Amino acid sequence: MTEVESQIENLVFLHGWGGDNGPWQPLLEAVHEQLAQSLTCIELPGCGECSNEPWPQLETLLQQLYKELPNNCVLIGHSLGGMLALQLAARPGQKKILGVVTISANACFVERDNWPGMQRRVFERFRKAFVQDPYAIWERFCALQSHGDIAMRDLLKQLKERKPNINVEAWTRALDCLADLDNRQLLQILGVPTLHLFGKQDALVPQTAVEEIQGCGASVEVFEGCGHKPHLSQPRQVAERLRHFVENLSPPDSGTSEPFDKSAVARSFGRAAASYDDCAHIQRAVCRQLMKMADRHWAPRTILDLGSGTGFGSELLRQHFPEARIIALDLAEDMLRYARTERPQADDYIAADAEQLPLADDSVDLVFSSMALQWCYRLPQLFAELRRVLSPEGHCLVATLGPGTLAELRSSWAQLDGDVHVNRFLPLAKWREAAAQSQLNGDVLDEQRLFYFDSLRQLMKELKGVGAHNINRAAKRGMTGRARLQQLAEAYENLRQPEGLPVSYEVIYMKLARAPDQG
Repeated sequence: MTEVESQIENLVFLHGWGGDNGPWQPLLEAVHEQLAQSLTCIELPGCGECSNEPWPQLETLLQQLYKELPNNCVLIGHSLGGMLALQLAARPGQKKILGVVTISANACFVERDNWPGMQRRVFERFRKAFVQDPYAIWERFCALQSHGDIAMRDLLKQLKERKPNINVEAWTRALDCLADLDNRQLLQILGVPTLHLFGKQDALVPQTAVEEIQGCGASVEVFEGCGHKPHLSQPRQVAERLRHFVENLSPPDSGTSEPFDKSAVARSFGRAAASYDDCAHIQRAVCRQLMKMADRHWAPRTILDLGSGTGFGSELLRQHFPEARIIALDLAEDMLRYARTERPQADDYIAADAEQLPLADDSVDLVFSSMALQWCYRLPQLFAELRRVLSPEGHCLVATLGPGTLAELRSSWAQLDGDVHVNRFLPLAKWREAAAQSQLNGDVLDEQRLFYFDSLRQLMKELKGVGAHNINRAAKRGMTGRARLQQLAEAYENLRQPEGLPVSYEVIYMKLARAPDQG
């Protein structure tokens, strides 16, 4: 296998025969909590929103699918989608796919040359019956997919509730494609890391086929109590396995542990001090929402406004807690200088890093931090500091950003190249884990906020105005040319909605309290 040198940016999902993107949703939600990659589903011709499209010849299909793939992706395919994923990864000269995960995908769906699969005569009867009565056979197929699963009844109900608009001709040709595909040789020569996941009770992929695949030297994992759709039956377990696969693919020198240079972060926000308030519409909305989470009975004597910026949060804190001592702490000295002049609400101003707080133990009753801690990647150290400075009855109110932030901008750039153009933030699961390990108890939740912009230029201007443009270590330096920006704008235009260009922000909220000391 070739060594993975690029940073994984995207996870792409391909469904199987007779499916659409709906059954991926439980897995997408579980993966979203654990990984910082952009998630994309691609529908096959004749299915879902592409139900009117004909099923093409295999080579044409592979060309179409490859064109849709973003750069630097891990491709996850179920059943037929998994078989196609292997074909795509094996294409000569392909550079987009860094790894493949198949789910319930045999090397040959129909038995051949002593390779275990569905019997040829059974398959032919199934195909003929489908042409004669497609919806009846579709229901039978739903039963086959859920057969043997520990959650069989619920699974069957979920599958049948998604009654499709069947394109009989396209689905029939897709069946022929399923019968013709032969990936046995690819299992041994594929040039990218691959993982094959199966359900122990799968009625469509014989366990002898799983053993044969493992015998080819492929990496295989089998989920107990699952049938043909483990990603729908046990999404959290599958998501956990995907996370391990993706993390093991990351190159050792990729900088994923700490992609931001703190001095670069400080300089970027310092330069934006004067323009920040005019552009910080999203930041102010989140800060107000965070302030609403404070309990009415709280009466903190000392408050730390962590990542205080231009002082908007300090101003809200002063209104709610007029008698408290407020400490404004920020990485950027220019931000503190601006706040001291324009919003002199704090009692003290300190330039410091959140991961190394220059404050005494047990000295703060409330840590308030809005849209600042996403620049921290050493979460155990960060949370150890938060707990250290909190008083025994202290609380934390934190709003930060998750990996779903600017997903549309990231996916648009991915259509152009595989470089890092959008800041990467840690997923919800990492924040929950760090809070629990540091014995800060409470709620760690996320929400998706959707905003609209008239143009890409307006979005880029706002990002620069708040200092939140691309600060990744891996980002290429220098100006982006006009032609390149025009290409990006054209890619983004494909996402335009009636309200404008969509811009997603994943906001993670934490309302935490210090747990009693052990022993």
